[in-house]
Amino acid sequence: MDLSISQFTNTMASTLVLKRLEGDAHIARVAELEAASYPSDEAANEAQIRFRQQRAPEFFYAAYTSPAAAPSELVGFVNATLTAAAELHHDTMSDHDPNGRSLCIHSVVIDPAHRRKGLAIQMLKRYVDIVCEEQLQVARILLIAKAYLISFYVKCGFAVTRLSPVAHGQDPWFEMLLDCKQHRRLPVVQVDAFAAAQFQGNPAAVVTMSSGLFHKSAASDWMQKVAMENNLSETAFTAPRAAESSNDSSEVVHWDLKWFTPACEVKLCGHATLSSALVLYSDGKVPKSAAIHFHTLSGVLKVALEKAVDGAELIVMDFPIKPLTSVAAELTTPASIAQGLGIPESSILVLSTTQTTDLLVHIEASAFPSLQPNFQQLKHIDARGIIVTCEAPSASGVDFQSRFFAPRVGVDEDPVTGSAHCALAVYWSQTLNKKVLRAKQATPQRGGELVVELRDDMPGRVLLKGQGAISLRGVLMSAP
Repeated sequence: MDLSISQFTNTMASTLVLKRLEGDAHIARVAELEAASYPSDEAANEAQIRFRQQRAPEFFYAAYTSPAAAPSELVGFVNATLTAAAELHHDTMSDHDPNGRSLCIHSVVIDPAHRRKGLAIQMLKRYVDIVCEEQLQVARILLIAKAYLISFYVKCGFAVTRLSPVAHGQDPWFEMLLDCKQHRRLPVVQVDAFAAAQFQGNPAAVVTMSSGLFHKSAASDWMQKVAMENNLSETAFTAPRAAESSNDSSEVVHWDLKWFTPACEVKLCGHATLSSALVLYSDGKVPKSAAIHFHTLSGVLKVALEKAVDGAELIVMDFPIKPLTSVAAELTTPASIAQGLGIPESSILVLSTTQTTDLLVHIEASAFPSLQPNFQQLKHIDARGIIVTCEAPSASGVDFQSRFFAPRVGVDEDPVTGSAHCALAVYWSQTLNKKVLRAKQATPQRGGELVVELRDDMPGRVLLKGQGAISLRGVLMSAP
């Protein structure tokens, strides 16, 4: 991603592109918007605007409508200058000190024709993100606001510090501050995936971060340490990226995504993908009307929201299927698997494997409640994970049930495993001759339910549908 360009979306308006205002092409337009937004005794004139743009271009950003909505239009801007002072006075606001550590915002403007659409708060939040991500010398962001705008700036992360001594126009002003050190701390959110309520389903941690941090050379090692510290089956790390095509509309947004267990990075994880999407939708980083294209080691995974018949919001994930093949006898045997699962060998009906070396073990329904996994023995089986499944009781309301064990990658048992259902969907669709199936992962302590769907118009893909519940929020005290 070009460091001078960032994309953001909101739930009420089209995608905007936020980029540095460079050159003279749009100065007149900016001056016009400034004059339309402030009283004449408060608005900066064109000469003052040029001064800010020429002396501090790295802090002068304009907001444009999406390139997909031709022609692109400048609809807003934010500008600021640096000062060495920790508080604002008239002199600190009238010059620019390149060595200053306090950033003084002068103007936050949205075209009157585009107001009341949620654009201003999204623009300022993204501006703050860019400053904190790219301008590491900035310790704090300061501004002065009138009383009626205080709540707006609080929503953007600012806090009132004092009644400002600055005389500017006729009204009193309040000084407000955003602490960049606090803002730079990465948020971590824990989600219970494939569950309608907390303390069910499969917990995963989600860390949202900047593209720059995500792609740092030391990022993967740091991500692994965070995953070990969280000690959940999966921790996901996600960051925005530039749109892949100029044909993309505001209905598609692109994010990078990685998954780590406490032991290693993995190529695919369903419940942590669901968790990541839920966080992005819930926190307003992606509009609920938009699809998310996650760029991962397994390719591009498409995720969207769907309203269920009962009104529940389902995360719908478009995943690659996992074709199944027979297991080579020299690699593993039904006897060794039965011993590791604590069931009779005769109860194993079908044994298959995926390309990612997950074993699918279809057992008799009568043996399913008797599973007694020995994780030390299962660790020696030549498989990344072991999916144990059987047909569900007819009165259960689901088509099949399963459990998933992966001690080789540091997860003895996973409560609900989205990626396992990429194989289970294929197997049970063929076995039961159904395209849409309800599934239950019957982990004793938690477990969860989801819907899997195979469609004729999507060969090689499976739709996984489920809910999620946010159970915890915090911040990380380290970064890559």
